Amino acid sequence: MSIAQKLEKLVSMRDRGDLTHAEFEIAKERLLSGDVRDASKAAEKEPPPHPKERKPKQTLLIAILSTIAAAFAAGSAILDPSPLSLLAFALFAVASTLNWIQVSKLDVRSS
Repeated sequence: MSIAQKLEKLVSMRDRGDLTHAEFEIAKERLLSGDVRDASKAAEKEPPPHPKERKPKQTLLIAILSTIAAAFAAGSAILDPSPLSLLAFALFAVASTLNWIQVSKLDVRSS
């Protein structure tokens, strides 16, 4: 396979999302410098985990912090019931609820 074909393969992997921009640049530099073995390893690297695949402790911490934010927003809405403070409370309450739903779906035995 020629260097041009290998470079086209790297470009298509980047465009599909199989490589991040940084991984693409590293693989391209290695390919162009003649270090083909390392370039193919960089191209074969698995993509980073999806953001939804958080660790259980992180998910629990996010749920706790969003609940605290909702409580502060509620206090603000009680002291000054302006439309903006009520909206902030409603949004924080929804975020908190969604985070606690994620916590309830966690399989803590796998971590």
